[in-house]
Amino acid sequence: MKMSPWSSIRKRNAGFTLIEVIVIVAILAILAGILAPMIFSQIDDAKLARAEADAKSISSASFVFRKDIGRWPNWDNACSPNATLVVGTGNLPSGVDDENLFVVTTKISIDDYFAKNTYNCFPVSNNVGWKGPYMAAVNTDPWGNAYVINADQFNIDGGAVWVYSAGPNSVMESEAGAMTPNGDDIAIRIK
Repeated sequence: MKMSPWSSIRKRNAGFTLIEVIVIVAILAILAGILAPMIFSQIDDAKLARAEADAKSISSASFVFRKDIGRWPNWDNACSPNATLVVGTGNLPSGVDDENLFVVTTKISIDDYFAKNTYNCFPVSNNVGWKGPYMAAVNTDPWGNAYVINADQFNIDGGAVWVYSAGPNSVMESEAGAMTPNGDDIAIRIK
C-alpha cells in the first residue's frame, strides 16, 4: 500500500501553531471577563433571595405559633418574663448591642420556639397547644449571622416587629422599633 504525498505533509503539520493557541487563549480570557461579573451577581442575588425566604419562613412560623399557643414568641414564662430578642444560630450581627439600636437584655433561641418545643423552663408536656415543629432548625443567614426578631416590640401597641438579617455588610442598621428597615438589612414584618 502506497502512501500519498499529502498524508506525509499532514503528519508534519499536525497540531496548532503558537499564534492559534494565543488567539484561543485570548478569546477565552475575553469570555471569562464578560461572564464572571454576571455569574457573581447571580450569586449575590441568590444570597439576598435566600435571606428573604428564610425571614418569611420565620415570620410564618411565628403566626402559626401564636395561633397554637395564644401568644407571640417573646415570653418565656419561667425563665424570663419578656425577651428583647429572639435569635437564630450564628453570630449576633454588629450593632445589635449598640445602645442606639438593639439593647439586649434577654435572648431566646428561635429553635426553642419553633423546632424543639423548649421555649420555657417547664417540661415539654406542659407546653399545651404546641403542634410543631413549625420549621426545621434555623440556620445562619447567607453571611453567617443570626436572624433576629425584635421581640420586645410585641408588647408595644403599634410596635413594628421584624425578622431581620443584617444583610451583606453584617451590621444591623435598623433601630429596634423602626417602622422600616434601614441600610442593607433584610427584614420581613411580623406585626
